[in-house]
Amino acid sequence: MYFQQLWLPTSTTNEGELLLPPEQLLEDSLVYHKLSQDMKDERQWRLLINIEGACNQSCLENLHVLRQVHIALGKEAHRVTRILLLNEQMLKGLGTDYPHMLKAKPKNGFTLKRGEGVYLVDPLDNIMMYYTFSQIGKSMLKDIKKLLKNSNIG
Repeated sequence: MYFQQLWLPTSTTNEGELLLPPEQLLEDSLVYHKLSQDMKDERQWRLLINIEGACNQSCLENLHVLRQVHIALGKEAHRVTRILLLNEQMLKGLGTDYPHMLKAKPKNGFTLKRGEGVYLVDPLDNIMMYYTFSQIGKSMLKDIKKLLKNSNIG
């Protein structure tokens, strides 16, 4: 039945939106601020955090929740890194906050199709999942833990 496609499962267990086909994050799409060479060579799962406009109180709360998700990964936390995409309005406000979160500016006209939200990028540079800020937290943590458990890369 499966090979004849008479029955294909329609339900999924992921909470975020699976991007099909996955977009490609090119190596020269981002300019990192204060990135050491050993961090650049490491292939990790990445959470791209895209915030449009200035970082207000809800933005700070979202960054805090994402930090808590990262901490909740426990022994697998070293396999995931957070990258905040900075715009001109955010450069002044978040200069020293969140020292363990990478900060980058998009270049060469790089934009994310879904706009504001959190994008999950695999170690092979595929942007594969999208979360709105209302979806971050326990549901995102569940998805990431499942991916890390089943992944042999990163």
